[in-house]
Amino acid sequence: MQSEIIEQPQRWLDLLAQREAIDDVVRMINNVNPQFFVIAARGSSDHAGLYGQCLAHNILGVPTMFATPSSVTVYDAKLCYPRAAMLAVSQSGASPDLLSVASAARHAGVLTVALTNDPDSSLAMNSDTHVSLYAGPELSVAATKTYTAEMLALYLIFQRIAGVNWTHIDGDVRYVADKATELINRQDYAEALAATLTNSDRVMVIGRGYSYATAKEAALKLTETSGFAASGWSAADAMHGPIGQIHENTPVILLETGIRGRNSIEALGDKALALGAHVLRIRLPIDIEKIPESLVPLLEILPMQVAALRCALSCGRNPDSPIGLAKITQTV
Repeated sequence: MQSEIIEQPQRWLDLLAQREAIDDVVRMINNVNPQFFVIAARGSSDHAGLYGQCLAHNILGVPTMFATPSSVTVYDAKLCYPRAAMLAVSQSGASPDLLSVASAARHAGVLTVALTNDPDSSLAMNSDTHVSLYAGPELSVAATKTYTAEMLALYLIFQRIAGVNWTHIDGDVRYVADKATELINRQDYAEALAATLTNSDRVMVIGRGYSYATAKEAALKLTETSGFAASGWSAADAMHGPIGQIHENTPVILLETGIRGRNSIEALGDKALALGAHVLRIRLPIDIEKIPESLVPLLEILPMQVAALRCALSCGRNPDSPIGLAKITQTV
């Protein structure tokens, strides 16, 4: 897990180099001119999909929904889509329910784009087109580099659909990759988080907007590697019930690097403090004016990944092989 966390900036640059392949997919999507997008994903890929949904809404103004695999695999529903494109996001491209959803979408006349780390996977071979994540083999069960590669692939696709030129995209992504290397090499954020979390029985992670995906993914990393009862929420949703899980000294992690959603996150933090929570504010040392806020999630997940690794080791667990989990999850 540690080596795969460290690899991430270079993997992003590898993906950035696949301009021709990205543009081929974008041309296919533009030919459809979709009225909306459908995202099919599970686990960490589902959280990358949340990020993609936010991108599609904010950059393109195109409504984006999530597929419900059980509609196909359990209820055998025959969905009739308006003009749409499906983005099927999966590390392995082997989950049976995603294959079923993609197949059903294709039969309904929907353009299906697979984003996987394996160009020879069943999902890649049975979709209309494929985007390789170029993350390389990921051996740790806890997804790290494929998660951020999925986010970057979605970012590149939607930016190119919006007509943003490659020179501009290249500059932003390279800046983020440089900052990612600095963050990974800095251990203070992760060490402070791990020291606070190790003796806790529950953790709440709060984001908003683009950072909502980070909140969900950070909570999953803590749960799967260390067995914490961790949950990730939008600051707005957390006010509607989830804040009730806060007891004295409950760690509440606030993802405050982004500007747009910061006020509501800070308001939630104030309420958490009043309830006795141990509030941890994550505001990364980056110049937010130099990059689009939409790229912040690639950076803010990094200290959470390292913290999850440190917590697992402190608890005597193997983060590469968490109890009860496997790299490929065969959901139906």
